[in-house]
Amino acid sequence: MASIELDIWRGEWGLASIDLECLKVLTYMKFIGVPVRVREANNPFFTPKGRLPVMRDGRKLLTNFEEVVEHLKSLHYSTDVHLNTKQAAEASAFTQYLGEKLYPAYQYAWWVDEKNYCDLTRPTYAKALSIPFNFYYPSRYQNAAKEMIDALYGEHTDLREIERTLYSEAEKCLKTLSDRLGESEYFFGNRPSSFDATVFAYLAPLVKAPFPNPTLSNFVKGIANLTRFVARINQKNFRHVTDEYNKQNAKKQSTGTQSEREAANFPNQTRNKILAALFAAIAMTGYAVANGMFQDLKDFEHSREYNEMFENDEDDN
Repeated sequence: MASIELDIWRGEWGLASIDLECLKVLTYMKFIGVPVRVREANNPFFTPKGRLPVMRDGRKLLTNFEEVVEHLKSLHYSTDVHLNTKQAAEASAFTQYLGEKLYPAYQYAWWVDEKNYCDLTRPTYAKALSIPFNFYYPSRYQNAAKEMIDALYGEHTDLREIERTLYSEAEKCLKTLSDRLGESEYFFGNRPSSFDATVFAYLAPLVKAPFPNPTLSNFVKGIANLTRFVARINQKNFRHVTDEYNKQNAKKQSTGTQSEREAANFPNQTRNKILAALFAAIAMTGYAVANGMFQDLKDFEHSREYNEMFENDEDDN
């Protein structure tokens, strides 16, 4: 087997990638333990569809999750061999259900919600892209998401109504997932499947990303067994990413704490400088008195020159 290479969007917030499709493929490869060289790409311009991920195996080029799963299965790498016929059918039905109910809400939260797009999505993807592509691709992806929402609900439908409908359907979908998972480690037995990789890829960004408008994110965070599911897979398969993120986060907090201490000390430092200046002025005044400077001024006040000064003023009047 030729060396497999996988180009993905970079990670953030303790995730191996910021992107849903990239997380699907990467998680699946982690599950099956296939040797792969992962590269964080910053320019999708030369990819077949202008998107990531892209998997290369020799001359073979694959750009979506289903293609990757089938190709790896042909190489005898698969996580689904333990599924019986009923489980395989159920996994397929649930995958379609996610695509119909959760995916539109996911796309809306990431790309169509203006607050999330302006404050989170666009800067995150722009940071992952090289110039000048960081000015182009975020808006291109946003337009594609808007076109999908328009196709589903009509171009002139009130956006707030669309949002309520999307999130209501997504909430029902998440509750159904939660009921199916129960207290199990994975959705179909004690081994992960391609469906587990898909669910993780949906949920992990919703749990980890700091959405300004966190409606959909809060739905996920409010379901305990789904958040535990995300944490388990992240810890088992991407622990190095999580540890590095925690390390960097702790470093930032430490730097922030030091800055706060300096800021807190600033008023005290200013007060001490003022007191020192006053003390110096008082000391200099005392020194001047001790050396007769004020006495010299008093003598001058009673001198002839002093009197003549005022006499001349009276003559002028």
